[in-house]
Amino acid sequence: VKGGIETTLEKEVLHYDYSSSYFDIFLLAVFRFKVLILAYAMCRLRHWWAIAFTTAVTSAFLLAKVIISQLFSQGAFGYVLPIISFILAWIETWFLDFKVLPQEAEEENRFLIAQDASERAALLHPGVLSDGQFYSPPESVAGSDEDSEEKQDSEKPIV
Repeated sequence: VKGGIETTLEKEVLHYDYSSSYFDIFLLAVFRFKVLILAYAMCRLRHWWAIAFTTAVTSAFLLAKVIISQLFSQGAFGYVLPIISFILAWIETWFLDFKVLPQEAEEENRFLIAQDASERAALLHPGVLSDGQFYSPPESVAGSDEDSEEKQDSEKPIV
C-alpha cells in the first residue's frame, strides 16, 4: 500500500475511479454476502437460484471490470484480486450446490422421519396406565347367579 491506509482508503472510497479502484470489488462481495444471507438464512430458501444469481452478477461484473479497467497495469495485485474474487464466487457456488443444500435436505428428511415416528409411537403406546383407570368388579362366588334368582323370587311380595 503506497502512502498508508488512510491515503489509500481516501483514494479508493472518496475519490472512486472505476478503472483503478478495488473498492467496488469489495462492495460486490458485501452485496453477494447480504443477498445470500437474506435468501438462505432469513427466507430459509432451499433452492439454488440465489447462488446462481449472485454468481452470474459477480462474474459479469468482474469480467467487465477486467476488460474496461486498468487493473492489469497496477502490478500483480491488479491480476490477483479479480481472479481470486472470480474463483471464490465459483467455489462458493459449487460448495453450496453440492454440499450444503443436499446436506440440509437430508437433515430435514431425518427430522421429519423422527417427528413422524414419535407421533406414531404416541398413538400406538399411550404410556403407563395407573390402577385408577381400570374397574374390575368384585369376584363372584360360584353359583351366585342361582342364588341371586332365588333371592329375587323370595323378595317378591306374595299376593
